[in-house]
Amino acid sequence: MENKLNALIVCCGLFSYKDGEKAVLFPETTYNDFEDLFEKDPGIKILRQIFYPNFTSLIVSKNCHKQDHPCTSLFQHLRLTDVSGFKNLILTSDKEESVKFSIAKVDIFLFPEIISESYREKLGIYAFHIHLADENAGFETISSFIHRIRLFESNNRIRKDETDFTTIDFIQQKILSNRISLDLIANITGNKLKVFTVINSASEIDDINKSLLDIGTAQHITAKSREHSTKGSEELYHELLKSNTISIYSNWKALAAFDSFTVIGTELNNIETTWGTTYLLIYIQCVKMKFYLFHVNSALSNISFFEKYSEKLRTNFTKFINSNNLFAISFNILPNKIYHAIKNSLEIDEEVEELEKKIIKIGRIINEKNDKNLNKLIFLLALLGVVSVIFHASEFIMKVFSISEHYYPHLGLTIAGTVVLAVSAYFLLLRKRG
Repeated sequence: MENKLNALIVCCGLFSYKDGEKAVLFPETTYNDFEDLFEKDPGIKILRQIFYPNFTSLIVSKNCHKQDHPCTSLFQHLRLTDVSGFKNLILTSDKEESVKFSIAKVDIFLFPEIISESYREKLGIYAFHIHLADENAGFETISSFIHRIRLFESNNRIRKDETDFTTIDFIQQKILSNRISLDLIANITGNKLKVFTVINSASEIDDINKSLLDIGTAQHITAKSREHSTKGSEELYHELLKSNTISIYSNWKALAAFDSFTVIGTELNNIETTWGTTYLLIYIQCVKMKFYLFHVNSALSNISFFEKYSEKLRTNFTKFINSNNLFAISFNILPNKIYHAIKNSLEIDEEVEELEKKIIKIGRIINEKNDKNLNKLIFLLALLGVVSVIFHASEFIMKVFSISEHYYPHLGLTIAGTVVLAVSAYFLLLRKRG
């Protein structure tokens, strides 16, 4: 029999929304502002004592630290009021066993950062908290469930009220209540959901590293189908464990991977508050940074687009990095350790550095192009000036030498044309040599 586990699984994904749509997309009758819960729930209110104010302003609520530091951010954290309709869900497949589960919470994060200058779209993240109905579910069951539900393109279906949905259709129609179009979800999320998992074991775990890899990568590494793994993949897994694990206390260990964050331990206390709220917010913030950088990178791949919005892109990018890419987020050691581990797994600092270089390089190309255009304009103005001088000079010569007006302005035109052709030929010759 598999080890008895208590699992919290949070699936996260992205969508985009436009200015002025908040009230229509997420009405007060359906969603509560997290700020209200923040003031009422002591377990949530303690976040003020854990995180720095500049972090809470980014991810907790727009006025979460209003006592001492008024926040000007337009960020909003909402929670679905009624989740009673998500109690009896089933993950089905033609090839694998059905798994019953429920959704306990649905959170919506609306960020103020613009990810599309042309359409004025902003970044949003949805997160839904899953509980498996089977209290005896073990590592294999949990790993298989995560692998199946997170993929957008698969033969798995989520059954609700006798209706089957693909994962992305379920998110669009049920989690986001049909208020966000499918394109605004699928086009920016990729092919899978991000997953934040916390597993509390009732007994000691034989090999926590294998279990972390099994859950964190959702690739069944400990299953028999993985017994013949190649040496290269084993080296990759060892490197992942070496570089991306956190183990501050003896009763738990965490693995930060590119698409997931996984915690496995024994006798974990307050899983919903400590991990499902406090540390989940760290993960959401890091995912937000990664996807914002992804869209900046996409914008930079289109030179003409960057040229049109270069000033805005550079200004917004600088503001985003200054306010979001914090060195530390907490008064305590553990939140900072988790924050840096997730950032490292997502390679955020490396991408920021590469984007800064890319922006400078593309900016230099655009400046060179502008300089060439300016030189062309100056050259044209200079030619017009030469023509004007020649006309006046020809008029002066005609008066001095009493030349017939019959030759005016033909004399000036001839001289001006000759000069223009000579100068043009000279610049063309220089351009070919250069």
